[in-house]
Amino acid sequence: MTVNETVIALIRPKPDLDLMAGEPAEAVAAAQVAVDASKGIGTVTSYATEVALPVKGTWKNPAIGSACADVVVIAPDDDVPLLFIEVDNCTEEAVVIAAKFDKYARFFRRKEEDTDGIEICERRNDSETEFLVRLARS
Repeated sequence: MTVNETVIALIRPKPDLDLMAGEPAEAVAAAQVAVDASKGIGTVTSYATEVALPVKGTWKNPAIGSACADVVVIAPDDDVPLLFIEVDNCTEEAVVIAAKFDKYARFFRRKEEDTDGIEICERRNDSETEFLVRLARS
């Protein structure tokens, strides 16, 4: 649930004030605060959860030691072309979380072709980000 709550917090959905008719004044006031707040990042389709980021192997069958991002956000309309989010609810030690960032770095340094013949370069460019968009939404 922590990952889902993170996604909802980032999207910042706005309540429909028409549905608040007849609710206590405190509830209506809280809903109004949410409506007046700044918009969130992306929409629900901008997010993918538990996305494998292979350092070796394939996209569908990543090698042991590959990263798995809790959340991947792709929302270029909100100036977020690609963002990995690691959600921790105090069940992992700091060294375990730190090791995940090393795995992310290894993913970005990967220089191989996947099974579809798509070359994974050292540096991400727009076409590779578009590939990650398709992967996250598949």
